[in-house]
Amino acid sequence: MKPRLPYLAGALLALNLAFFGLAIVPARQALRVHAAAFQDLHARMGSLRREQREQELLASLLKGMEQFRSRIPPQGAIPAMIRRVTDQARRLQLHVPSVKYQPGDVSEEELVKLSVQMEVEGRYGAVRRFLYEVEGLQDPMMVERLVLTSQRGIDRLNLRLEMAAYFLAEQRISRQVAEEHVKENRPLVEK
Repeated sequence: MKPRLPYLAGALLALNLAFFGLAIVPARQALRVHAAAFQDLHARMGSLRREQREQELLASLLKGMEQFRSRIPPQGAIPAMIRRVTDQARRLQLHVPSVKYQPGDVSEEELVKLSVQMEVEGRYGAVRRFLYEVEGLQDPMMVERLVLTSQRGIDRLNLRLEMAAYFLAEQRISRQVAEEHVKENRPLVEK
């Protein structure tokens, strides 16, 4: 039996080596391939998540922009808007020595920017309340710059505001009205 033992041990060793070569080595290589594929998928999932967040942010921005755009009044609302601001100043017993406004250019052709420069004079409490009221107006008017001055020995303040408002251009309004009339099968000029 002793002479068979080395042959049996050699045969078992050969079987182990064959098993290792035929089963374990390809399995390790497959494991490496699968690990690389897993890493690629993990990286792709990360990029897809980032892309999804970017798309959600873009959708949110577009929705906000559309909401802002829907709040923009027609250009014909300019005098009423300025009248509301000056009436508010007068209700607070502020003196309004001047109001100037002029249209400006906006890169987007559908909008018109209106720059409004306004001066008011009065007591501190009234000027402060006026600023609070202007900031709370539903009009699309934004304060771009303000200068507050006082003279020594006088309890009155002078407030110079530079505001901006954006309006729909008249072309777009006319186009919207025409589209509504076409939808309703009505002529633009009714007889």
